[in-house]
Amino acid sequence: MNENNKTGGLRPIEDITPPTIYRELNRGVLGQSTALRYVSVAIFKHTTGKVPGNILLIGNSGTGKTTIMNNIQRLYHDVPEYDSFRAMTIINANLLVDSERMEFQPSRLMAAVEQRARALTGDKPTPEALKAAMERATICIDEIDKMSSVVAGKPNAIGVVLQQGLLTLMEGELVAHTTHVWVDGEEVQMVLSIDTRHMMFICGGAFETLYDQVYLRVANPSSGEKMKSQAIHTADGQVRIETRFSLTDFLKPEDLFEYGMVPQFMARFDNVVLLRDLDTPILKEILLKSVDSPFQRSKNFFEVLGINLEIDDLAAALIAESAEKNIRTGARALRTIFGKIINRLEFDPWSHKGIEKLDDGGHRLVITPDMVRRITG
Repeated sequence: MNENNKTGGLRPIEDITPPTIYRELNRGVLGQSTALRYVSVAIFKHTTGKVPGNILLIGNSGTGKTTIMNNIQRLYHDVPEYDSFRAMTIINANLLVDSERMEFQPSRLMAAVEQRARALTGDKPTPEALKAAMERATICIDEIDKMSSVVAGKPNAIGVVLQQGLLTLMEGELVAHTTHVWVDGEEVQMVLSIDTRHMMFICGGAFETLYDQVYLRVANPSSGEKMKSQAIHTADGQVRIETRFSLTDFLKPEDLFEYGMVPQFMARFDNVVLLRDLDTPILKEILLKSVDSPFQRSKNFFEVLGINLEIDDLAAALIAESAEKNIRTGARALRTIFGKIINRLEFDPWSHKGIEKLDDGGHRLVITPDMVRRITG
């Protein structure tokens, strides 16, 4: 236990176990319990400094990759014991390569990390404080799938450069980073030697063509593999049998190599985590309970007008069912579908025949199944 723990009443970092981390993340990320377990273990490894916890997140657009990254940032902010780990940055993969010179640019990454670190160290950081904050950083690299070493069957030099550059950082490298720090009350330019061994790397991407690639392999009669059939319960209570393809059931390491991920790069990840496609029950839960859901945002809007916005349970299920059909957009489809339903009500709720006046002087407006069916067909 360090001095801060003794004097400030903080827990030892080791006492913040993966289940504790999971519960905190689960407040903001719905429907990805398996992925969150892997993420929770990775954060525990990173914050205790035991072993690296680098992970790769694979999931369709809208399944929650960015949401997970944002909630890790929230976790670091909300948990006092994680104060020294708050230098977290989210950066797009293509920003790390100079396409003209075909060079990996770690300086761009270090600049983003430094910006976050300075929020911890204050306006006049010492070299030691800034270096320590940067070396504890969590680095999230989005759209890593766009940096494949193979594109349309042809070698992609930019992808190779990026993966090899990140591989070096993830293995542990001393990066010379030029910056300004304060020494003896004066600001000076200094080159800091940043050790990347204790940074955590979280890479994510949709890997859209990977789904098609693996599906074609599995669907080949000679593959010997078979997709599962399952009973699907519709929002209206009907049951139908569907054969569904899930990447989780069939992905092999060789598939990622064929996709264009360099084997040595992949070896630096503790785990490759596949995010589940969101089904109707999960999408319904996100619509009703997520703090950032379109329904909750509209509910807040109507409160300004003195109107209590509600949604019928079947109406919510019908919206979720319609969103599930847009498998490549996931939870984002909720916003599009709900937006079409709510726009007319937000524009002029007072002329809607469904608005009710309450005894306390307020008003009530309910989104009904018929409203949803008029939009979704």
